[in-house]
Amino acid sequence: MSTLEVFLTTVLLLGIGGLVFGYVLSPLRNGPHGSGPDPSSALRLAYERTLIRLRELEADWRTGKLPEEDYLALRQRYLEEGATLLRVLREGSEGASAEDWVEAAVRARRAHQGGKGG
Repeated sequence: MSTLEVFLTTVLLLGIGGLVFGYVLSPLRNGPHGSGPDPSSALRLAYERTLIRLRELEADWRTGKLPEEDYLALRQRYLEEGATLLRVLREGSEGASAEDWVEAAVRARRAHQGGKGG
């Protein structure tokens, strides 16, 4: 290899390495308050999943796949979970920090677990 080829190969590898390094470290440049996902999106998703579980539970009970005793217990659990999540979502505001959302989610989870006895 000639000196020119070695030089060009080195420059090319350093350029590619710099691009990869910059891409890998880009989340750190944004900092903890960078443009991340909406903190309430996880709560909304959990609420929607709870509604889906309620619908599926109802369908299973109506088709006879689930005994009434189990249906009533699960229905109560899902209703409480959905109500708690909805309350937390409604308490949230545009000015709430990520920490506020996390605290609200923890309160909701504790309230839900407290209702189950554990």
